[in-house]
Amino acid sequence: MQNIKGLILKQIKSKGNINSDTVAKSYNISRQAAHQHLRELVKLQKLLRIGKTRGSYYILFSKKEAKKIKEEDETYKARLRNKKLQEDYVYDKIFYKSSSLKKLQKNTHDIIRYAFTEMLNNAIEHSGSEYIDIVLVISSDAVSFDVIDRGIGIFKHIQKKFKLMDEYQALSEILKGKRTTMPSKHTGEGIFFTSKSADLFKIESSKIGLIINNKEDDIYTEEIKYRKGTKVFFRVNKKTRKDISAIFAQYTDSDYKFNKTKVIVKLYHKDVLYTSRSQARRLVVGLDKFKVVILDFNQVKTIGQGFADEIFRVFQLNHPEVAIEFINCCKAVEFMIKRVKNQ
Repeated sequence: MQNIKGLILKQIKSKGNINSDTVAKSYNISRQAAHQHLRELVKLQKLLRIGKTRGSYYILFSKKEAKKIKEEDETYKARLRNKKLQEDYVYDKIFYKSSSLKKLQKNTHDIIRYAFTEMLNNAIEHSGSEYIDIVLVISSDAVSFDVIDRGIGIFKHIQKKFKLMDEYQALSEILKGKRTTMPSKHTGEGIFFTSKSADLFKIESSKIGLIINNKEDDIYTEEIKYRKGTKVFFRVNKKTRKDISAIFAQYTDSDYKFNKTKVIVKLYHKDVLYTSRSQARRLVVGLDKFKVVILDFNQVKTIGQGFADEIFRVFQLNHPEVAIEFINCCKAVEFMIKRVKNQ
């Protein structure tokens, strides 16, 4: 017990901050055990907890920082009845009450307003939940929020609407962008751009947790305790250099059309080999809507010829207007891709 606490303190001195997910992964312990170690270090005044939600993290204790946190933290909580609810009205009501939101630099505030209203609108329009809970926290160095509903659940909703194989495939469709169950009202871009603008973005629904950590350029899924409905968490640093307009520009053309997407291949199937044509066909569903598709093969150790052929020859022949790029390939994956491309 004491040894892990010592290692945590040593790690935080070199990194500056740490969260429970990092502790769990670093020392191969459960998240519950990681939380317990961190709570005890807070009680011992070795660490300070920043934030009050799932996205909280920890820094080394100092009286100056403890006082600053106490003075500067603002938290807004509400349970909203999902009847004629308007997301912009909800945000503006919080904004007019909050001195801290008014003090944010413009690019940070633009990101928070966009992300909060997009995620609340998703819950309003898609969840079927009678009530929606919101929590918005402005801490000393970050702004974060939760949007929580108790409806059908985002992955289950997409799976049923498009008759997909499982909820993991639904997750992958959401991450592509342009996939929506209400095309008359939505473009399907909200989650895509919100996830790009966050430092940390999480979606929990059913037994799946999706974590996008843009600070560490990491994206992964985890199995969680069953959650009815959907919980979305978002956090961004108050002094972020990100600009929402620049993020839009990365994935849109001169006509402001969303035409570029990045696909994380590893997320599409859980604990399987990438060998079959049917797997590849599921992966490319909807990608014909884009002009540029980037396939990220990070952590994929091998792919089969059929899998590669279906994407890089068959799909490409049928959709020559779509440029397919590939990144983060090991030698085995790169060899197979180049082999089918040169046939």
